[in-house]
Amino acid sequence: MKIAVIAWGSLVWDPRDLDIEPEWREDGPLLPVEFARFSGRERLTLVLVEGVPLQQTLWTLSRQPTLAAAISDLRAREGTSLANIHCWRRGANLEVRCQVDSSIEDWLQRKQFDCAIWTAIGPNDPERKPGVATEEQRIAYLKRLVETGKAEAAREYFERTPAQIITPLRGRVREELGWN
Repeated sequence: MKIAVIAWGSLVWDPRDLDIEPEWREDGPLLPVEFARFSGRERLTLVLVEGVPLQQTLWTLSRQPTLAAAISDLRAREGTSLANIHCWRRGANLEVRCQVDSSIEDWLQRKQFDCAIWTAIGPNDPERKPGVATEEQRIAYLKRLVETGKAEAAREYFERTPAQIITPLRGRVREELGWN
């Protein structure tokens, strides 16, 4: 079974014990990704956000023998619940519910993989409640981290994000904070 692991953020440069092929390929499905999650580690991380510009994601193959094992492996790496690990089986899902589903189904068909898995933790606001913060709120958060000397992890996350992920917020952060 060919199980693709789709990523766009820290999973690419810090897979830890995730049992995957070592090479990340840069022709993953186009997905709506943006820096829109305030993490507990004083970072603003990339998540799927409906309606934002599409980004070319990355992928590699899981070395796990079954879909259940691959999902469990990704869940453990991400330190999250199974509800936050999504999967799509090529040709097996009965209805396409959103842009992400459609993009991944089309991509799986082209690649001839059996299924794909990815982390689907949603965006949140500065109080860590579900929802999408405004771009101004996200920039203000990063600037506060800089002002208080707590921006190291946030800056590292931005600078280690794959170069092909060029979101609107990333452009502003480059301009206003000088983070590459």
